[in-house]
Amino acid sequence: MKTQLQAMRKRAGFKSAKAFAEHIGMAVGTYTDYEQGRRMFTLEKACEFARELDCTLDELAGRVPPKTTQETAYDERQASLNDYYESMSDESKAALTETARIMSGRAE
Repeated sequence: MKTQLQAMRKRAGFKSAKAFAEHIGMAVGTYTDYEQGRRMFTLEKACEFARELDCTLDELAGRVPPKTTQETAYDERQASLNDYYESMSDESKAALTETARIMSGRAE
């Protein structure tokens, strides 16, 4: 797995792998092996890196966080609207589009 260790290190203000390795008391070669993906780190080591780099484990792993409940609810409403829209006549679609434009407050 390709991690974001280097990007998180730089974001935290450590300009070099050597500077960060010295900060955490690790041999430079060992740390650069982690950063370059030549050595896999344990969950405990990932937690240490995340703590020292002030990032989450998700960020360190390059994982996009799951959607929040609010975002999921929005997606479900959007899907419902899309289904309704697809079942409408062209005239109804035009009327609904105009109504949505007016309700959004956007002028075209």
